[in-house]
Amino acid sequence: MATLLQIVNKVLVRLREDEVSSVTSSAYAKLIGTFVNDAKADLDDMWFWTVYEEEINTTILSDGTRSYDLSTTGDRSWMIRYTDDTRPLAYDVTAGEETQLQDIPYKHLRHWRNSFKGTPDNLGQPREFSIYPASDGRGYGLELKQGSTTTRSWRSYWYNPQDDLALDGNDDSTVILLPERPIYLRALFYAANERGEEMGEPGSILSTLSRDSVAAAMEIDMQVHKKSDEKDMTNIETLRNQMISEYI
Repeated sequence: MATLLQIVNKVLVRLREDEVSSVTSSAYAKLIGTFVNDAKADLDDMWFWTVYEEEINTTILSDGTRSYDLSTTGDRSWMIRYTDDTRPLAYDVTAGEETQLQDIPYKHLRHWRNSFKGTPDNLGQPREFSIYPASDGRGYGLELKQGSTTTRSWRSYWYNPQDDLALDGNDDSTVILLPERPIYLRALFYAANERGEEMGEPGSILSTLSRDSVAAAMEIDMQVHKKSDEKDMTNIETLRNQMISEYI
């Protein structure tokens, strides 16, 4: 893994340009930063990287509060599920009362609540919840079907891709979580293409290097984390693996 600025400078060196102290040092450095973001986004869409799997802990209050903001999620986040059934990786981990939780469609929750005669009772250990989009569309929240009368500790597991990096200097030292080599080579390919150097053998070599480095990074992630047969892969992941099988 490397920082945004390190990858930008690595691309600049390969293009026979001077290194910079910040992506804001020149318009061209910022353009290379854009290519780095593009390359990262490409990798985001090619594979479900283990480094993006995140544990989110939520304290459920005893006053009946039903809505909880999952502030670390983004618009590309989703809750991880088992492939062999519909259960999410979500648990009540309150000491001595551990159990698995069950999510329900948000529309079902709203329908049930709106058609309930009176106010739904709060429970000592609620288990059903829904996921709903945040009002700004940039993340998700968790809503209980029925509130709790006791303080609970809930834990859920999410796939949460890293946001694009800012090109205003604030993210110069931010580490890009995905493997460095495929991002660097893909950004270099985009930069060479922009300069008109994509024609002929040099462009073909960069294209091949970029594809091979992505495939190698995927294979390492799959083998090291045993993602070919693990039980908490999602149906979406299985589908995406099939879709990119020709690419690999």
